[in-house]
Amino acid sequence: MSVEIPYSKRYIYNLDESILESLRTLYFDSITFEQKTEKEFLQRRKDEIEDAKAQITADTLANKPLIVQPKPRNTGLIVSTLTNLKLSKTEEGDDTKGNEKEGKSSGSEESESEHETDSDSDIGQVDDEVDDSTALSMIEENGNLSEENYESTVSFMTTKSPMILFNSTLLSTNDTGKCFGVYKTVINAIDSPNFDPLSALKSITFGSTSPMPKDPIESGISAIFMLSSGHFAGAIISHLPHSTKGNKGTVAELQLQSVRLLAHKTFHRYTTRRKQGGSQSAMDDAKGKANSAGSTLRRYNEQALGKDVETLLDEWKPLIDQCSSIFIRGSGKGGKNARGTGLIVREGKDPKAIIKTGDKRVKMIPFATKRPTTMELKRAWCELSYLKVIDIPSIEKGEIEKRRKREELMNKSKDAKSEDGKNSVEAHITNELLVLLKKSKAPALLSFMKKNKSKFDVNSKLQPEEAYRLTPTALHYASKKGYAFMVQILLVQLHADPTIVNAMGKTAYDVAGDVETRYSFRVARGMLGEECGILWKESHVGKSLSKEEATEAKAASKKEEETREEEEKQKLKEEHQSVVESFKNAELGNEGRGKVLGGPGVVRVTEEQKLSGLSEMQRMKVLREQRFRAIEARLKKQQQEK
Repeated sequence: MSVEIPYSKRYIYNLDESILESLRTLYFDSITFEQKTEKEFLQRRKDEIEDAKAQITADTLANKPLIVQPKPRNTGLIVSTLTNLKLSKTEEGDDTKGNEKEGKSSGSEESESEHETDSDSDIGQVDDEVDDSTALSMIEENGNLSEENYESTVSFMTTKSPMILFNSTLLSTNDTGKCFGVYKTVINAIDSPNFDPLSALKSITFGSTSPMPKDPIESGISAIFMLSSGHFAGAIISHLPHSTKGNKGTVAELQLQSVRLLAHKTFHRYTTRRKQGGSQSAMDDAKGKANSAGSTLRRYNEQALGKDVETLLDEWKPLIDQCSSIFIRGSGKGGKNARGTGLIVREGKDPKAIIKTGDKRVKMIPFATKRPTTMELKRAWCELSYLKVIDIPSIEKGEIEKRRKREELMNKSKDAKSEDGKNSVEAHITNELLVLLKKSKAPALLSFMKKNKSKFDVNSKLQPEEAYRLTPTALHYASKKGYAFMVQILLVQLHADPTIVNAMGKTAYDVAGDVETRYSFRVARGMLGEECGILWKESHVGKSLSKEEATEAKAASKKEEETREEEEKQKLKEEHQSVVESFKNAELGNEGRGKVLGGPGVVRVTEEQKLSGLSEMQRMKVLREQRFRAIEARLKKQQQEK
């Protein structure tokens, strides 16, 4: 039977000693997820240890630093930072219990030494959410699955989750399938035979050494920041929790109440385009700078948001410098890549940088979060700082056979494509390319062309050729359809050749569908310059324009078009009035006539005779006017009857 363990005992910065002593690291096969022993783990990874040992020997003889990065295996990312090799476990054949007792006395020192090495080198930095199974799935998706990929490895990293898993006799018996989990990013886990997750966990908890200090700073502090759609939330959190004794609420509510915030701040700036999504700077980068009032406001707010974050980090600098971990969750330039530049993490050369790129304390929050708020910061901290009780990964013994079948299907598919020939492949690429052009997806187009550059060039003819005689290239097609923005992308980013002609001897500029597309050609000419190697005279592209000149020209053209339309409307109105007046005069003239000499009675002019002298356009206008009057008469009659 499972034992319900209070959340306060599962707090990783002050783990209960009974829990800590009961933990045993779980190892899994990278393909089938079967549980393996530590001995199997070290034996399976023996080749890495031996390679590292040989490299260390060579480096020692050459007087080089003892830092080795072994060759990665095909089944995943394996990075080793070797300073102390645990070869005694396999060479001496010690049993598991003996190893654990030995690890008690020396594990902390070894882990501490490993972390010092990590802080001095970029070696060992691995995405916390990438494990062997993820790498295998990526290989499979890219169609590069080979026979070697069926050779699995054993690791504590292959857990089907962003967590390291531990078995515990306190939690449950073996057949219940439950285990403890701690996030890999919290203990800086790396897939290496010389990394011990249990020692790493012991190194951050007071439960293994001495009681936690009652001082909020001495007990340790961490920072957590979230940024999304102009919403920012940040906090400095003490590892010493508040006491919730006597408080009311659910377990989750009590956990939130226990979070001790030393400092916290939230603010919001309008930086995101409503309904359409995405920041203004991202839109400017993709489609050029917009000139609307909303875009100007969003641009200003993005700068103001950066200033707000900068001011806050500068104010919190004394606390940030003492943080053992800095957790970040963000998007776009705000920090999606925690080790890149952004509003929170900045380049080391930046004099205003408080949290710098390459800082080993910076870690991504490995789970989804909601809108940044103080409550969400607390929820994320509780998720990160407590041992989770989760299910042990299910065994997938048939996975290898499934992968073999998938590869067979992939090979058959490749054979079928090769039989259809190169043209069929190019026709498929053409269809995908045209879809991207129609939807104006510039980033996707750039990625697509890069991916297929060996099969299809930007100047290659669209397939089948007979269907695209007038638009043989992507540039011709985009120009003909009036995709002005994509024309500019094709010319400037992908270097499409504007001198290529179609079956009628016309260049892409000649077949442009509208004036705006022609302006795009001219703007692209201005951006590329006259010395880019393009024979602009042969392309028939007009004189180069800057973006500002093109905008002014479009505005002038639009104004001229509006003026012309207004004149046409006025002229049409005058003609209509003239026809109506002439029609009225004709009716009055006919009613004033008497009997025709020698005739039997009064002769009236028929409707057909009235309209016989008018043009087709004038006849339609008169008939429309008559129908309108008839409707008015009926409505007036209905009102009188009421």
